[in-house]
Amino acid sequence: KPLLLYTFLFYWHFLNALFTVEAPQSLYIVEHGNNVTMECTFPVNGKLKFRDLSVSWEKKDELKKQVYVLLKGEEDFKSQHSDFRGRIKLLKENLNLGQSLLQITDVKLRDAGLYRCLIGYGGADYKTINLKVKAPYRTITQGVVSTGDNKWKLTCQSEGYPQAEVIWQNREYEDLTDKANTSYETGSDQLYHVTSTLTIKSRIDEIFYCIFWNKELQENTSA
Repeated sequence: KPLLLYTFLFYWHFLNALFTVEAPQSLYIVEHGNNVTMECTFPVNGKLKFRDLSVSWEKKDELKKQVYVLLKGEEDFKSQHSDFRGRIKLLKENLNLGQSLLQITDVKLRDAGLYRCLIGYGGADYKTINLKVKAPYRTITQGVVSTGDNKWKLTCQSEGYPQAEVIWQNREYEDLTDKANTSYETGSDQLYHVTSTLTIKSRIDEIFYCIFWNKELQENTSA
């Protein structure tokens, strides 16, 4: 019996050594609200036998979240985590080519993290892929209100992630940030909704700039 077990383990490791899953790209960076398609590949060796194929994509959070399951050629959505419901598609036509392509539509900030692509087809193997989600402060909404006697309230609003610093400057690029009031709110989408107001006394032909500086992304947007 020990010899039989040893022989079985030897051949199991030998088969798994022949079957290797690869990840052509280990890191994907996508913008909030866009779509992303992540890929892992596996050896097919001839025509694919769907009944022998199992594909699993899972997200490695504090709790493991099931993203997609194809078990012995049949899709199983019963165990799919609610975070991904209605936004996941496996491009099954590519499985014949040995490609497991997972598409996530309308990417959320909470989708960021590590994903494991596990393939079972004769042997079994997996690869880990990192998904990063960014949300630049693309659009700035401006407002100008006169409070009388050449006094003005200038407002800039935008949303993004992570939290941005708002810098104010005049035409000579002097820093006026300490005269501004900036507030932050987070919505259900986890984006920061940023409102910054500068109260100044000025002629009407003056120019002021508000700059949203996203330190983590090393990006700025100005108006």
